[in-house]
Amino acid sequence: MPNILPFLKSLNAKIGYQYETLKCLPSNINANIKFGTFLNHKVDVQVNPNYQTKNQKTDVTLKVNAGANHYGLVKLIPKGKKVLDFVRTSHKISLPFNAASSVTITPSFDFVNSAPSCLVSGETGSGRTAAVVDLNLENPTLSVMHALDNRNVIAPEISLSTAKIMYNWDMTLDSGTIRTRVDPTSAIHVQWSDPTANGKWVTDFKLPLVGTHGSLAADIQVRRQFVF
Repeated sequence: MPNILPFLKSLNAKIGYQYETLKCLPSNINANIKFGTFLNHKVDVQVNPNYQTKNQKTDVTLKVNAGANHYGLVKLIPKGKKVLDFVRTSHKISLPFNAASSVTITPSFDFVNSAPSCLVSGETGSGRTAAVVDLNLENPTLSVMHALDNRNVIAPEISLSTAKIMYNWDMTLDSGTIRTRVDPTSAIHVQWSDPTANGKWVTDFKLPLVGTHGSLAADIQVRRQFVF
């Protein structure tokens, strides 16, 4: 294979199957092709074609990595009304400050919905704290993520358009994770994921904070996800 395609780095394929969707055919067929460094430059190319059996749609994602700090991504739909579906690029700039060691700018454009967006993030020298500004048309937000230790990360988030504040807390267990999301005007949502040999158990606990009369009623759901 290297003699035929000297730049080919790896090739793998994957077939997804959902019994409820299609009982006889795979739901989607996906491949991942990686090409190595070109012309002594640190540029890698990754091609990801995907075919959905139910709606017979094909899309191709092309990603170009220029080192570890820069990449460009294009999603194409060969038979769609608009061939160009999505474009994203990302650039990480290192800074000589301990309080702000790097800034990453990630602009993107959704051609289907004509929706531009831009993600701007900054990270401290310790790597424990990061600030992220998500600039989009629907709900621009500002969030600050801080790692209390190796297991706990808190991330308050504020909407720049409505000033609504959300609180997030991610906890890593010896086996599994617990994610807590608190909306002071709506509800508390806790999700516990416990991995197993062939999938994982997922438990959702939702406690509404408004709209109830008398005692609060919690909603608990337990589901099992399988991986074949």
